Amino acid sequence: MKKTACFLLILFVFLSIAWPVWGQVSVSLTLDRREATLTDAIRLEVSVSGTRRSDAPPVIAGLDPFHVTGGGSASRVEIINGRYNSSVDYTYYLQPKKEGVFSVGPARVKVDGKTVQSNLATLKVVRGGDVSGDDRGPVFLTAALSAQKVYVEEQAPYTLKLYLRANVSDISLDLPETDDLTFRQLEKPKEYQSVYHGVSYRILEVRYAVMPLKTGLFHVPPARMGLTVYSAQQKSPRSLFDDPFFGGALRTGRPMSVSSESLALEVLPFPEKGKPIDFSGLVGVFAIRADLSAFKIGVGESATLTVRLSGKGNVNRLPDIKMPSLEHLKVYADEPVFETTAGADGLTGSKTMKWALVPGKAGMYRIPAFTVSYFDPKARVYLTEKTQPLVLEVLQGEAKTGEGNPQREKPKEPVHPSKQTVKEIGHDILPIYTAVSSIKGGSWLKTDEIGLGNLFVWIILLGPFLVYISVLMVLRAQKKSDTAIGAQRARKAAGVFLKACRHEEKDANGMMTAIRDYINDRFQLSLGSVTPADVPGLLTAKGVREHTALRLQEVLAQLEGRIYTGRESECGPVHQDILEIIKQIEKEI
Repeated sequence: MKKTACFLLILFVFLSIAWPVWGQVSVSLTLDRREATLTDAIRLEVSVSGTRRSDAPPVIAGLDPFHVTGGGSASRVEIINGRYNSSVDYTYYLQPKKEGVFSVGPARVKVDGKTVQSNLATLKVVRGGDVSGDDRGPVFLTAALSAQKVYVEEQAPYTLKLYLRANVSDISLDLPETDDLTFRQLEKPKEYQSVYHGVSYRILEVRYAVMPLKTGLFHVPPARMGLTVYSAQQKSPRSLFDDPFFGGALRTGRPMSVSSESLALEVLPFPEKGKPIDFSGLVGVFAIRADLSAFKIGVGESATLTVRLSGKGNVNRLPDIKMPSLEHLKVYADEPVFETTAGADGLTGSKTMKWALVPGKAGMYRIPAFTVSYFDPKARVYLTEKTQPLVLEVLQGEAKTGEGNPQREKPKEPVHPSKQTVKEIGHDILPIYTAVSSIKGGSWLKTDEIGLGNLFVWIILLGPFLVYISVLMVLRAQKKSDTAIGAQRARKAAGVFLKACRHEEKDANGMMTAIRDYINDRFQLSLGSVTPADVPGLLTAKGVREHTALRLQEVLAQLEGRIYTGRESECGPVHQDILEIIKQIEKEI
């Protein structure tokens, strides 16, 4: 009894000392630096002292000029000289969007219904000079153009190389933004090892075709890649886990952004000398071919004329060839078929046009040559390709096969007027039955009179088949019961999402939750949360186009930014964008 009273007295004294400290809640905001460049990732930490938890994550003002990535939260408890203190720390990483001097904060935190405000921090963002010298660090990005002078709509391969001496993940690419240049990815990214100034790097290479839309001198802005870089940090020697059996190192990830060099591109106009009248702006190397399915047909029959344009260059400008009108010849055009392929050196493509030719009169029909004109940027000259004229011969009535040699009629076999008498030359071993009733059953089962023999035979013949059908039906019923609910939710996912969003204007948090539920239902997943970095890889793996996946990633990043900056009560203009994106996703999958 005395021990219990003593323990309660000590506990009362401890709480009476710690209570005033426990009730003092304060918030502080710190940045890991005061000056940074456009390619840096700045660590922002909001520390809430006096409590182990808050009602909600901090709302931080002044984050619009930055891309914000959450770094997680951690709580801790300290007892120093009898004083009890608890705190919770929130970590964020900021990536600047532009240069300037910015005020970050204050951070507002709600604890037990009361709002506590932090201090302000100032950050100066400068452009930063290009890195010179041989050692450019463990991670850097380079850009190169295959040519500095090109013609309008000529393809110039644009190569980006990410050099790595560290492990990374969550790589995202922002291409240069300009209205007068278009970028088209040529092939899938490839990874290989190489040496740069005597240092071995792992290289991630991706190639694009840059196509200028007008003449002039253009500045190609730097491309930018965002990624998470992992570095090894040694633990304290006093830690148990320094034993090699437990690994000996911790890997921590930090967001990082790297930019390539800016490039110059001069776009030349087409020369006026020698320009063909039918020149449509086609640039590259091209060919044309024409063929007939048959060169000799009868009146009323049809032959198919096929013209195919193919080559490498701005294949989107491949023209539609026109079929000239010929007297007594009806022409029925088919829809052109356009195909394009991205290769290592640029875009290649073809356009195939077909016509059904039906002659109404016998005779010789001459189909004139088809031509196409283009500009060869390497030779710097205009060229015209043409086909050979074709001749279609139409015969009166049905066409003759081969090269005009008619088929010879087979000689008829002579008919003999007299018939020979059938002679019986022997008897069969077994008797010939002329009626079913003459056939008697075998003697291996003597129960035919009551039908048991036939029943036994049918059981033997059909038994295995019936067992197989029964097992198959049971397995299918089990599989259907397991997947029916998930499949039904997947079919209705888009409808549920669109109905919910149309009936009420959701806030940013609600919209993020609705998008997460849609992705889980549509693809039968169980994700606890969906981050912008997860979206491109997840959707493209399910058949969604990369452009649509990147649009959803951008919208999610805007919603996340509104949550971090305290504007979670509104979605802004992204509400309508999300509805259109979800409809587009349903079309593509």
